[in-house]
Amino acid sequence: MNILYLTEDYVGSRVHHNLCRSIGEADNQLDITLFAFNRPNYPLRDLRDTYTDSNYHLIESDFDGNMLLYRTLFPYKIKCKYRQLTQKANIENINLTIASTLFSDGAVAYKLWRERGIPYIVVVRGTDVNLYLRRMPHLYRIGRQIVANAKKVVFISPVHRKIFEKSLAFSRVAKCLQPKSITISNGIDQIWIDNQCFDDKNRQPDTILYIGAFDSNKNIETLIEACQIVRKQNPLLALNLIGGGGNRNERVLDLVNRHQDWIKFLGPIYNKLELIEICRQNSVFAMISISETFGLVYLEALSQGLPVIYTDGQGFSGAIPDLNVGCAVNPKSAVDVAEKLKIAMANRKMMLNDIRKIKFDEFCWPQKAQQWLSIIK
Repeated sequence: MNILYLTEDYVGSRVHHNLCRSIGEADNQLDITLFAFNRPNYPLRDLRDTYTDSNYHLIESDFDGNMLLYRTLFPYKIKCKYRQLTQKANIENINLTIASTLFSDGAVAYKLWRERGIPYIVVVRGTDVNLYLRRMPHLYRIGRQIVANAKKVVFISPVHRKIFEKSLAFSRVAKCLQPKSITISNGIDQIWIDNQCFDDKNRQPDTILYIGAFDSNKNIETLIEACQIVRKQNPLLALNLIGGGGNRNERVLDLVNRHQDWIKFLGPIYNKLELIEICRQNSVFAMISISETFGLVYLEALSQGLPVIYTDGQGFSGAIPDLNVGCAVNPKSAVDVAEKLKIAMANRKMMLNDIRKIKFDEFCWPQKAQQWLSIIK
């Protein structure tokens, strides 16, 4: 079986590489071609040198059209991507297309189905729910057509599935959406699962850890403001930052320099064993993104015994049902974030008891690959 996987986010996310690699390892009869359309002038950290054991065919295509039209006219964007795909990839023998987003990649898969009869699966991600569904009603019609003709609709997050299914935009296709919808979250690397740690042997009390980019969506400045509020009652509170890059990098580093007595910037770290060791030295993990598809870093932090502070109503909400493993926050309220930080630190040991109950094996990539194989076949 020949599978075409479409994504715009290959450069800056390990998820697509890990998923295609894992599916290929689970069934070597599958021939996977990953077509990556590199978005023009998009400020992504290039993570390709961290990708290992690729077992799929990779075709990357750079933008070569009119930048203004690409950003403002959705039909032009899809036309550019479809032209690049048909010029650079051999799609004559493709049996199935997997579109990694509903709108941006799903529209290309839908066009392939209409013109060449290739069935497709679409994945609903945070961008689909937080951007297209909320701000682009002029694309609802094409969105409904994509969903109506897809073989399966895969949701990464249970909370996004609820939002999507209840939206007025897709109420017209609700009957056909329900039986072909499935939730399959992203996976985490095996190294985190094999090295779970829940003791406090080397853990520093009152230390908050953040790992990720320094951009507007990740909302680091609000997290720093919340920590300042907590420090009025607990001056021992410290914040450790790992990562960097993004449109707020300069501003965040300026705040780090102004508060060197309690904020420590460790730079970008990609060595997983080093990250594991750092996680074990902190007491709470916090990432208060404005929007998030899932947030694998929450699971990685949990595997090392850290309660998590996450955004209410976004990707991680509902990922660990019936267990108290952290606190959901309003990411736009530093006061709310501060209160939840205090709750997490005060109830860390109680939350740790629930964290121990998480079945991390269910989040490994081989397990996710088996779920994908069940719908591919």
